[in-house]
Order: sequence, then C-alpha cells, then structure tokens
Amino acid sequence: MKSFKDTIFALSTASGKSAIAVVRVSGPNAEKTLKKISTRRIFKQNISYKNTILDKKNKEIDSTITVFYKSPKSYTGEDMFEISLHGSQAVIEKTLNRLGEFKNHRMAGPGEFTKRAFENNKLDLTQVEAIADLISAETEEQRKQAINHLNGAMSKKINKWAKNIKKILANLEAAIDFVEEEIPKNLIESTKEQIENLINEIYKFLDDDGVGEKIRSGFIVSIIGSPNSGKSSFINNIAKRDISIVTNMPGTTRDVIELYTDFLGFPVKFYDTAGIRNSKNLIEQIGIKKTLTLSSVSDVNLVFINKLSEIKEYKNIKNKIIIKSKNDIYKGKYKNINHSISSKTGKGVSKMLKSISKKIIRKGLGHNEGVSRERHRIILKKTLYHLEKSKNSVNIDIFAEEIRLSLREVSKITGKVDIEEILGIIFNDFCIGK
Repeated sequence: MKSFKDTIFALSTASGKSAIAVVRVSGPNAEKTLKKISTRRIFKQNISYKNTILDKKNKEIDSTITVFYKSPKSYTGEDMFEISLHGSQAVIEKTLNRLGEFKNHRMAGPGEFTKRAFENNKLDLTQVEAIADLISAETEEQRKQAINHLNGAMSKKINKWAKNIKKILANLEAAIDFVEEEIPKNLIESTKEQIENLINEIYKFLDDDGVGEKIRSGFIVSIIGSPNSGKSSFINNIAKRDISIVTNMPGTTRDVIELYTDFLGFPVKFYDTAGIRNSKNLIEQIGIKKTLTLSSVSDVNLVFINKLSEIKEYKNIKNKIIIKSKNDIYKGKYKNINHSISSKTGKGVSKMLKSISKKIIRKGLGHNEGVSRERHRIILKKTLYHLEKSKNSVNIDIFAEEIRLSLREVSKITGKVDIEEILGIIFNDFCIGK
C-alpha cells in the first residue's frame, strides 16, 4: 500500500541512453537521504552544487549536479531534490537502487509528484491537466493553450464563478437563519438576477464550438467527393508519402485513412474517405456511410468533383470547399468552384491550403483560454442545471440547496471539493517521474 509519508523517487527524464538523466526525490526524508548519499554535507535551497553521490559502501556512483528544494518552496510542496546524472543505464539503475535501500523510500507511481503538488495546494486540477497537456503538446497552439491554463487562465474564471455562487449562497443562508418573518421579496429578486447574469456568462463561455478540445485533439478536415477525383493523390501530397492507394480505378479507397499533422501550429486530422456514389459493393457502402458521418462533424470538408454537375449532390454539406482536381489534365476555367488544383504538379495546392488555414485559424485563434476538456464542459453543464433549477424554485430551502449543488459542481473543475473518484483517472495519464 502506498503511503503519503513515503519518500518517493523516479527518473524524470526519458529512459534510455542520453547525455543527462534527472532523478527526482520528494518526501519527508528527502533532505536526510540527500546528505547520506552525498560527499557534500551542506545544501542551501535552490542552488546547484557539484556533488558526488555514493553507494552503501561510500564508493562513487557518479559525479552530479544536485539541487535541493526546501518545503514548501518546491514543486511538490515537500522537501525535494533533483540529481542530474550522466545518462547511462548503469548509472541510472545504480542510483535508483541506492535510493530504494532506504526505509520508507519507494519508486513513484505515474504522476505522483504532481499529485502531491495538488494535494499540497501547489496546483489545482486545471493546472495539473495543463501539465499533462504541455508534456503531450505537438503543435504551437497546443503549447500556448497548455501554458495559458498552467498560468491559471481557467482557474481564475472558475474561481470567480465559485466566489459569486458562495456570495449568493451566504446571503440566502443568512436570510433563512436570521429573518424571522417572510424573506424580503427584493432579496429573492436581486438574487435571481445575479443567478441569471451568472448563467448567461457560463453559457457564453461554453458557446465556443468545442475549439479548446479541438486544439488538444485535432481539427478535422475530411476529403470527400466523387470516386477517382484526386482525393487520395491530395492526401499523399500533404503527407509527402504514399499513405493512400492511387489508381485509375474508381472506388479504391473503401475505409477512412487518417493523416495527423501540424498545420500552421494547429493539430489537424486529414481524412481521406471513400468516394461517394451508388455502389452495390457492401464494403464500399460501409465506407461511404463512414464518409457521410465524418463530414457532418468536420471543421472543413474538401469536396473533390470530376464534373460541375456533381456540385449539387453536396449542397447539404457544411463547411465545404469545392475543388476540381487534375487541372494538369483537364485545363480550363470553372464556375462555382473554390479551387482548381493538380496534386501531381502541385499547381493550385498552396492557394487551397491557405483557404483551409483561414477557416481553421478563424475557428482556433483566441480560444486557448477556453474549455479544453470534455470534463470541464460536462461539469459546467451540470452547474447550469442547478442554477436554472434554483432560479425557478419557489421554496427558499430548495432554492438554497440548488445553489449549494451548483457550487459543488463548479468546484470539481479546480478540485476544491472531495473529488477522489476522478483523481485516479487524471493522474494515470501521467508518466512516472512527473
């Protein structure tokens, strides 16, 4: 059984051969342990020292750079130290084995350092999630969003709403406890007005087309249209390699092919889909059904056509860009299309990519302080549910109880209430050493 009183340790850098490896140690015995394994005896906090670490027989393990952090001014809020070692597997294993020899010392679990930081009020849950997002960030917009949330952009908004709800609740409870006669009508009306303002503010915050989640997981660009219209050639052009089969035979693509890429700082998933036509082939029919389903949730639909007469078949497709491909073969000007391209020669592709980027940038810019996780969105919807119920309540006790429930819900986002059931889910996504 893991104890919070244990001193924990782990490799914080990637495993494997490297120039430098960092071992992190945190817990009540960290300072004592550091002195036992070191040639140096005095460590002032937050200062880097050249230090030799020793095994049980006082023989050198490695020459290191060591930093000691005194509680509460450390990442975890506990006494903590970090050793920068030479990154060989032998040095790392010897160091970890040495630390494991001490009583009440053990290897940390996934995310346990950050969990201790949360439990010691160094971070709230939105900041914990932001650290996980920052570690996973592959594009510039993902990095920016994670940094904003780590710096408290989401926390400030949630804490403000929680503070407003607390004030409303305090006024109601005071009225219930101390007003002997009927509660003044003007108090009820002013309270409901405050609730209405709060409801409108939260609704406005949620009305963002899920952009924060898309910055985390990727915007969807579906490549749809007629069979043999150049869709697969286009995705191969974007990928700079053959990820989709290209032949002169229509209906080659029967399943959805995905390409994940950094598109001007935004994570984008391009999907090459089955060509839409009346087909008797069962497998192709399934592929076409997937195409239509995917197009309904796409941020951008690239509609490839062979003939202008096909445009009307896609009139119900939203967020579309109409494309006539193969302009190296079929030359000429076309009406009612957005772009004419050749994936083979690259002609027109750059201009078309700019059109895609404009649509994505328009959706994504300025939203890196909004909702970034479905967890937040679900909780805010539950908060709204209780606020709406409170506003419509006739009984003052039910009114106050619904306000209390809304406060409990909104506080789950930052972790200011008992939320043990979700901690495991969040911290299991972390790597060991973080």
